[in-house]
Amino acid sequence: MIRDALSAAARNANLGGVLGRTPIARDVVKRLVGGDTIESALGVAADLADRGFFVSLERAAPGTATLEQADAVAAEYAGLLDAVAASGLAGACEVAVLPEAVGLGIPGADGACWRDRLTGLAEQAARRRVGLMIGMGPADDMAQTVAMAVDLQAAGRDVGVTLPAVMRRTEDDCVRLADHRVRLVKGGHRAEPSVAHTQPIEIDKAFVRAAKTLLRGSGQPSFATHDPRLVEIVEALVGRYGRAPQTYEFAFYMGRLEGTQERLLAQGERVRVYVPYGPDWFERLVGGLAEQPSTVAAALRSLLPGS
Repeated sequence: MIRDALSAAARNANLGGVLGRTPIARDVVKRLVGGDTIESALGVAADLADRGFFVSLERAAPGTATLEQADAVAAEYAGLLDAVAASGLAGACEVAVLPEAVGLGIPGADGACWRDRLTGLAEQAARRRVGLMIGMGPADDMAQTVAMAVDLQAAGRDVGVTLPAVMRRTEDDCVRLADHRVRLVKGGHRAEPSVAHTQPIEIDKAFVRAAKTLLRGSGQPSFATHDPRLVEIVEALVGRYGRAPQTYEFAFYMGRLEGTQERLLAQGERVRVYVPYGPDWFERLVGGLAEQPSTVAAALRSLLPGS
């Protein structure tokens, strides 16, 4: 409900004007997003890398409705890959892309179009030696997204894929992909009980089972959760499975659980900070509230007029 309310408020409010006029709002935004442009996002990424963090940059774009929009977003991602490489951040900064941002789900479009765009980005990422992480969109698109990631990995492309523990199929996908890069999230997907867990406790249990599977594999798993209890469980599991630091990572949204981020970093853990950027950052950031909205909802509300 918080996600829906904030999304509606954002659409009804001129947030661009608010950010331009309100110093407090600008300060809040600087803690949560990488700004509107590639240049601003790279500045944030460089600051984080200097402090020892790894970074995941995503051009925040809603699902595209036309092939022209998908082409434009793909072109900007291509520019982002070039910019990351040119800035010397390739070793610390990956690029995250949602398949629907490059055309998956466009009504009536050839299904090969989004695959061609994503393949092109994966090939460019390989040439630039920049990591590419494939995000996970709507539940109905999960099978296509996982299949695409498997195809790219089979072709020798070093891409990762995000898997949501809420989906029942994810545990089997983790078995299949345990020797590759996987980012495990709780996920805010809504689907029929036959394909998705519906109770929070069941989602947590599924997350832990999937984490165990990934830690038994030879890949480099990434555990993206803002639930402190799950962070502690993963910390215990890596000890149980004898995983050396830097062979796995914890991932957090920028501005969330900053104390935990700093603690893990000080312990020698690999910590990645997820940084959305672009003119559509608000909708994308609100989408990230599904897992645990309370930690950032108050900050987002402060951006709205009358707050």
